[in-house]
Amino acid sequence: MMIQIEKTDCLYILITTILYLIILSGIWVVYAERLKRIWMKIKMYNRLKARKKALKPESRVELHLRKILSISLTKPIEPIVFLRFTVIVFLLVLLIGVQNVSLASSFLMAALISAMPYLLLRVRIEIIRRKSSYEGERLISEFLSQYRMADLNIYKTIEQVILVSEDTKISGKLLFKLLIELRNTGNPKLIKEATERFSYGINTNWSRMLANCIRISSLNGTNVTLALEDILIQLREARQLFEERRRLNSESARMVVFLAPVMFIGTIVISVKYLGIPFGKVMRNQFYTEQGFLMILIIIFLFLLNLALIEIITNQRFDY
Repeated sequence: MMIQIEKTDCLYILITTILYLIILSGIWVVYAERLKRIWMKIKMYNRLKARKKALKPESRVELHLRKILSISLTKPIEPIVFLRFTVIVFLLVLLIGVQNVSLASSFLMAALISAMPYLLLRVRIEIIRRKSSYEGERLISEFLSQYRMADLNIYKTIEQVILVSEDTKISGKLLFKLLIELRNTGNPKLIKEATERFSYGINTNWSRMLANCIRISSLNGTNVTLALEDILIQLREARQLFEERRRLNSESARMVVFLAPVMFIGTIVISVKYLGIPFGKVMRNQFYTEQGFLMILIIIFLFLLNLALIEIITNQRFDY
């Protein structure tokens, strides 16, 4: 009896499915042309929408983030994605914080935590700039040699510099990204933006002059040999000044990198060993109370900010 019921149910489902397929086939036969036109209109609308979005100029914030993300990340993401991520982190921390602490404290916590990814990117980009600036003399020298060997072909020159030069790893990566962008476009505006991103990654006078030489040569085929020779001469003169500046002490950098964490750990050791406060209570007061958690966030934020300032001020880039 049970088997008979199951067979009846299966037969009912099969017949229902066939009937629905027949109805859908009939609708397709009758309205096929109309449905195709509607589908084409939807595709055309989406294309126009995407094209309009592509032609829409980016805001200053998006342009700034695009430069930072393209240089500091191996696989850069879109600025709008980074902004959405930052806003989501801010709102999540704010919503969680409001349930446990005051609105002002939760807002401050959310602002500090959501600002940390950008601050880390700034620290990374300053490290990249400083290291790549030291490659200037070798890069320009190799660039000038390959430019002459390539019969003034700027694209072949960049390709050969990337392949041959072993002492320009960071600037070589920036040149590789620039070469890809140059070969994918012939638009003067896009070429200008690509060369500006390259110079922004190093952020020195010699990188801006090199980027300008690449732009002029790629657009007009102009011979920029004299300009490259001038950059190389000025870099060799700047080497002497750089060696003198390098002898300056770096106590401030050591204080930020080593002394600040040691002092923080030292306060915990003193609290446990000399004040007799249990280690668990110290951790609980530090991370599970409003004042303690806000304090540790401020410490981390100021520590990262100091690292960024140290990279900008103390470890100055090699330039003229």
